[in-house]
Amino acid sequence: MGCSLAFYLARQGRSVIVIDRGRIGQGATAACAGGIRAQFSTEVNIRMGMEAKRVLSRFTDETGHTADFRQVGYLFLLTTDDERASFAEAVRLQRRLGVDDVVELSPSDARALVPGLETGDLAGATFCPSDGLAGPNEVTYGFANAARRRGAVILEDTPLDAFLTQGDRVTGVVTAHGQIMSDDTVICAGPWSAAVGARLGLALPIAPSRRQVFVSEPFSGIERRNPMTIDFHTSFYFHPEGDGVLFGMSDPSTPPGEDTTVDWSFLERITAVAQRRWPPLLDARVKTAWAGLYEMTPDYQPLIGPLRPGLWVAAGFSGHGFMMAPAIGRWLAGWMVDGAPPNDLAAFAPNRFVTGALQPEHNVV
Repeated sequence: MGCSLAFYLARQGRSVIVIDRGRIGQGATAACAGGIRAQFSTEVNIRMGMEAKRVLSRFTDETGHTADFRQVGYLFLLTTDDERASFAEAVRLQRRLGVDDVVELSPSDARALVPGLETGDLAGATFCPSDGLAGPNEVTYGFANAARRRGAVILEDTPLDAFLTQGDRVTGVVTAHGQIMSDDTVICAGPWSAAVGARLGLALPIAPSRRQVFVSEPFSGIERRNPMTIDFHTSFYFHPEGDGVLFGMSDPSTPPGEDTTVDWSFLERITAVAQRRWPPLLDARVKTAWAGLYEMTPDYQPLIGPLRPGLWVAAGFSGHGFMMAPAIGRWLAGWMVDGAPPNDLAAFAPNRFVTGALQPEHNVV
């Protein structure tokens, strides 16, 4: 998010400094599954997904770097009639907004897309072939290097020591490099954004939540062109990764926190779900695993916009930060430079939990 915003601000002539307490792209982004989709339930998120796909499709022309964007599609498997009805309504909205290739599928249609898929208990599915996967490292460093070429400075291994303020206005930050004065400061620290905001006494409703990812050795049960497949009822998902398969599942029993150790016993729970939904996975040998952090908000929508004079936030993306960054970087940069957002971002207002103006996202994995 920070590198995308830096690129679009620098492209508009702003002087930009990115501060990272570690190395860019090595936090939550390094642990994400790389999905890019427009199959959301709210208009603003659908538009963001569409914009992200447009940006990544022309990423080399825009930044000079590859995004490793593979439009293999997103396949959502729906178990209950309520899920099917909810996704059917979302498909109608997506198509009305211009996602022309999204379709509803029968269980047999879904089985034809993914060899070995068990679909006997499914109520339906949805599929969008222009959704897909991109490279988290490729996109992050593509934005970062393109921003540097336009004059942006990126300070790594540089923790934030304090904010500089003048009355209610934030005027910059203090790091080991000294004071850095700025007209605008943006908090886009992902799962750690609440802790950053707390330095100013702000209570940002963002909580870190662990997600675990497993990757197999080379595996003949999946092809590189197979779609990102999500069993929505259980959140079990898998997609091709190199010569193997990447898979995972959310764990509602995991308490909020910054723990990123891998719980290998959780693999047994995923295996039990896979046995019912995609039995070929049981023949795959796990090569590696890691855990990363989602940045959750109560309505699964991010906080985007001004917090105080001179202070902005772009955080709380609830698992969608990587796929939303290409759009939000451009939109937020336009807002900061021109004084108004180029798209309606009211659903992401940081004060919405006080005003009650909520537009929650339902298609969350």
